[in-house]
Amino acid sequence: MRLGIKTDDEFLIKLNEKNIQIQNNFLEKIKEIAKKHSVNVMLQDGAVKKQETFDVEKIHQIYSDISERLETWTLEGISSTNDEGIRRNFIKLNINPGDHIISLHLSIQYHVVLFYQPNYKVMKKQKELSDFMDKTKKQEYELTEKTDQVILEKLRAGGYKKFDAQNLFEILYKDDKIREKIMNETELQTDGDLQKINQHKENLLKALDDLLLETYQMEPILIDEARLVTGEEGCVCNIDIERIENDQKSGLIDSKKMSASTKEKISALIDQVLTAIT
Repeated sequence: MRLGIKTDDEFLIKLNEKNIQIQNNFLEKIKEIAKKHSVNVMLQDGAVKKQETFDVEKIHQIYSDISERLETWTLEGISSTNDEGIRRNFIKLNINPGDHIISLHLSIQYHVVLFYQPNYKVMKKQKELSDFMDKTKKQEYELTEKTDQVILEKLRAGGYKKFDAQNLFEILYKDDKIREKIMNETELQTDGDLQKINQHKENLLKALDDLLLETYQMEPILIDEARLVTGEEGCVCNIDIERIENDQKSGLIDSKKMSASTKEKISALIDQVLTAIT
């Protein structure tokens, strides 16, 4: 059972009241780290502007402090995800009071907006890349044509008469000898120029990537896990209590079936969380 769900169970009602305090305390901490400040950023065209962001690294300190205070709990890990500009930093802990398990999940989700650092090197590298692309465009096309011709000749010489894009991939994947011959001949015919062009292009692109500046956007509000999964900004603070029976977890909790000592342990552990997040 997830705390916060409406119930008529008096014991769980008391836990829900504590859960509200825990969530409010966590939200206040998130509001504090989500305070925005301005930084200088550079746009693609070289223009410099102010952009609001917040210090996302502070969440790691919050998680570390909480896990240290909950020293008897098992830390499942402090982790991060990265999906198309949406990041999530979360921590999970659990503890077993008798035949029950209590799980704590804290998470923040925010958007990442990329800019360039306000650095002259950005414009310099952009121009270098643009000039290089213009200079090598014709040469790259000619080398690609030559490479394609080498592939066709070697495949036909190897006994492959009919092939399309799909089985071409399969041939090169399965036939090590023909693949090696093609690579060697391509290198010989093009003097390795195509690889050199691609490598230099990759180096320039990497140099530009190294000059990127991440800024972060988050609305400091409490959201549920359904909204978290859909990519909304915000924070999650959930406590789940489950009963373990025959090595199986069950979220159906009836405090009337709990012993007094189990209730006392669970209540004390929820108090621990409240203290840790205060």
